Amino acid sequence: MGTTEIIISLIGGFFAGVLNTMAGFGSIISLAIYMDVLNLPGHLANATNRVNVLASSTMGTATFYKNGRLEMQKAKWIILWVFIGAMIGVYLATQIDAEGFKEAFKYLLVAILFVLLLNPKKFINPDQSRAVSSPWLTIPIYIAMGVYAGFLQAGFGVVYLLVLVIMSRFDIIEGSAVKIATVAIYTLVIVVIFQLNGMIMWREGLMLATGQAVGGYIAARNMTKFEGANKWAYRFIVLIVVAVIIKNFELWKYFM
Repeated sequence: MGTTEIIISLIGGFFAGVLNTMAGFGSIISLAIYMDVLNLPGHLANATNRVNVLASSTMGTATFYKNGRLEMQKAKWIILWVFIGAMIGVYLATQIDAEGFKEAFKYLLVAILFVLLLNPKKFINPDQSRAVSSPWLTIPIYIAMGVYAGFLQAGFGVVYLLVLVIMSRFDIIEGSAVKIATVAIYTLVIVVIFQLNGMIMWREGLMLATGQAVGGYIAARNMTKFEGANKWAYRFIVLIVVAVIIKNFELWKYFM
């Protein structure tokens, strides 16, 4: 790796860590760096990406916990179901190509955007006095999301956060803390699995991990202390989803 690649990896990793902690889709930045700057094949980029995801999620989890915003007791069963799904997903990732998942996910993003815009108050100030949704509904959803997370990771955070807020009655900040803790737990095991399959490029992974850990720490620290963080986190999520929809559907071509 030359000086230019190192600088891009550190800066890109930093912004990926901020995105992953506040909303999600940080992997779009890191995967682009792995494939387009460092020239890793797609399946190795997907595996190596988990090293920097582990770094930022671990740092973010510790920061949320330190500031009293991580409700592990409330979220323990949710985390378990996602973890089970993630183990299925990582097995699939060692066996098949990711293009089908990526194609389906971009259409799911459009539905996510409509849900976000339909009732902003539901996300900014959720009614936590309402009963949580039935386990018969939430458990299959959490397992399915875990499968996607283990398989591809990119974009998982936004969908997971929405379900935590809408169905399990977390506010956005507490939901972000649970999201990051969940990612840290299953990613630790996934890194081991990918390593046993010889799919992780450690030099490249640790370079992005350094930047991403710093980004995850700064984002988590400010989210727990900033007044009105729920409102700004919501706006940030909407902005990221819109940007990713534009990228995935190549909408800029219609204006050129």
